[in-house]
Amino acid sequence: PSEKVIFWLYGGAYLSGDCVGNLGTAEMVARKTNCDVFLAEYRLLPEHEFVDCIKDARDAYNYLLTVKKVQQPNNVFMFGISSGGGIAVYLMQDLAKEERDKLPRAAVLMCPFVEYTEPKGSLVHYVKHDLIVTQSVYAVGIPYLAKKLGSHENRVKESPVFRQFESLPPLCVVISEHECCYDMTISLVNNARAHGVKVEIAVWKYLCHVFPMLSAMIPEGKEAMNYMCEW
Repeated sequence: PSEKVIFWLYGGAYLSGDCVGNLGTAEMVARKTNCDVFLAEYRLLPEHEFVDCIKDARDAYNYLLTVKKVQQPNNVFMFGISSGGGIAVYLMQDLAKEERDKLPRAAVLMCPFVEYTEPKGSLVHYVKHDLIVTQSVYAVGIPYLAKKLGSHENRVKESPVFRQFESLPPLCVVISEHECCYDMTISLVNNARAHGVKVEIAVWKYLCHVFPMLSAMIPEGKEAMNYMCEW
């Protein structure tokens, strides 16, 4: 066992995903980084509420620090994929406000889904090309999120990209320039940097959402995964 632990938050647009489906990739990352990996399960829409996802992630993180006895949060690295990246940012923002001593050392965000307002920009234009966030996923998933979060004002309030970034740890961000979450990811990076957060971002072209998860099949995915592990 390693003293360093990756706190893993899978993606799925808050509608799908689970720990089992991420085990293979998580094990690969663990071997490449010489870290243990703790995969957090969380409740999903539409059966549950958006706040349940955040609560479960925070409970899992506290469990890691207490029951699993990770003595130093500085030994923890968050790894968030798509909506899991959104949860990771949201959780760190809450910790920075309420329990700063529990902040992780750093966080890796793979194609983070971090804005939940009315769809615009890349979230609208690139779904017709994307292998992961297809037009069907867009048509089903976005209405569920809008229904759960309600008014525009509340959707802004709950979007990590618009929340506070002060005191957040360093971030490593990977994204494709031609995928649905590109615009919101650039906004996240700019907002974080404007508040003094150290951010490294790597951008690939002409690739789908969460393309590093396809590292066994495409060289660009392998390259991006190695970049995140080396960081």
